[in-house]
Amino acid sequence: MNCFPVPPQLKGPKGHILAARIEVPILAAMIYGVVEFVRLGWSQAHYLYTYAPVLGGIAASAGLFTYFFVVSVERKTSQKHLLLLLSLLPNLYALYIMGVLGLYTILEGVIGEDSVWSMIGGVLWVFVGFHLMYRFYLVTEIVRRCDEKAALTRPATDVP
Repeated sequence: MNCFPVPPQLKGPKGHILAARIEVPILAAMIYGVVEFVRLGWSQAHYLYTYAPVLGGIAASAGLFTYFFVVSVERKTSQKHLLLLLSLLPNLYALYIMGVLGLYTILEGVIGEDSVWSMIGGVLWVFVGFHLMYRFYLVTEIVRRCDEKAALTRPATDVP
């Protein structure tokens, strides 16, 4: 049976704390989207600042928690592709935060509004997006190393 064990760093409260640290930047961007809904209204003209942060945050949260659920149980080799797809959601959301809310806001501050506050806000969003991507990378690295260790020890134990 090709099962991968649960990484010990993700068991119990340690795993919950790691998931919470990853979820904080997602929630920050979602709250920003809700505030922009209140400020700008329901118009689709401001899609990148209203709908995308909220709906993308919901998708990223669902992907993150499903990823942790799949990792927290013994899984088969066939579920590695599922983990890859689930890891795309938080990573793409982090790229959205860094690209649109961060770099595009900095660009708007330099070219359009000539606002120092807009540029500072953009730098803050780049930091938040990087924080999300880095924390999630650390979790995927823990899972990868545990899977490699299990794959290396498996042939020695399967020999009759």
